[in-house]
Amino acid sequence: MLRFYNREAACNNNMLELEGVSKSYPLRRWGRTISHIEALRNLELSVPAGAIFGFLGPNGAGKTTTLNCIAGLLEPDAGTITLDGEPLMGSGGRDALGFLPEQIGLHGHLTARETLAFYGGFHRLETDELESRANESLERLGLGKDGDRPVNGFSLGMRKRLALAMALLHAPRLLLLDEPTSGLDPRGVAALRELLRQLNQDGLTIFLSSHVLGEMQQLCTHVAILNRGQLVLQDEIEAVRATVREAGLRATLRVGGFEPEQLDDIEALPSVHEVRAVPDGRHTRLEIRLRDDDTSALATALVELGLKLYSVEPHDPTLEEVFLARTEAHD
Repeated sequence: MLRFYNREAACNNNMLELEGVSKSYPLRRWGRTISHIEALRNLELSVPAGAIFGFLGPNGAGKTTTLNCIAGLLEPDAGTITLDGEPLMGSGGRDALGFLPEQIGLHGHLTARETLAFYGGFHRLETDELESRANESLERLGLGKDGDRPVNGFSLGMRKRLALAMALLHAPRLLLLDEPTSGLDPRGVAALRELLRQLNQDGLTIFLSSHVLGEMQQLCTHVAILNRGQLVLQDEIEAVRATVREAGLRATLRVGGFEPEQLDDIEALPSVHEVRAVPDGRHTRLEIRLRDDDTSALATALVELGLKLYSVEPHDPTLEEVFLARTEAHD
């Protein structure tokens, strides 16, 4: 069985750290460099061992540049990148990484098993070990029956799984994923999500960059938000959601017997920060921003105002709300 990082031994340790990482690209005109575009500016990032680390940011924020610097495809202009406290560029550092880019390049004429044998050579795996790992990876990723089929007959989901098998073939300690659900149907997304959870439970640290905020919220244990090359937030995902919850709890209540003149009375309630009334058939939908999370007290107060209460729906803050709030604040 493929072995990854020992999560118990890694408790409270950071596996990956970026310190002061900067990267710029030259802007050329007529063959001359006229300026530079800063993709990353003094980026500080810490990825705990055993985490599923979500990396968020709008288009052009610098997420792919960051991944490419970690993977060794780009060299930072400044700063250091360390894995388990050792420079990532040092001996064996890159062998500890598995990388699944957004754009998958596979040779269609090769079979899945031949593809793994080809890429396994880059990791200097002995023939017997390579064959054993390839068979295990194909089985684990649901491709065991397709190992001898040419890749050009694979669906996109199968290609993604094969690319993931390539990234895991050398048993890395850290897996980098760039938009892994791009192009997948809902069933493929759910299958990949479950697979990543299993890999993480086995001790693999996962660094995941994606625009699919709903997926990140379901999967990640930690999150960071990048905007214009700078880090604007990093924390455990529950702590991030708690911060937003404290800043703006919301609830939707369906009521009967509402009259427009009652709006001021509702807004004057101690637990209500802001309220909006929306017609909803024969009823009214009250969309309320709360000052605290005591929706039961709010419901009682509304009944005392003469309203009939049909439903109460509290809203947990979403990662999308965090993302939008933090990126807009730094624009």
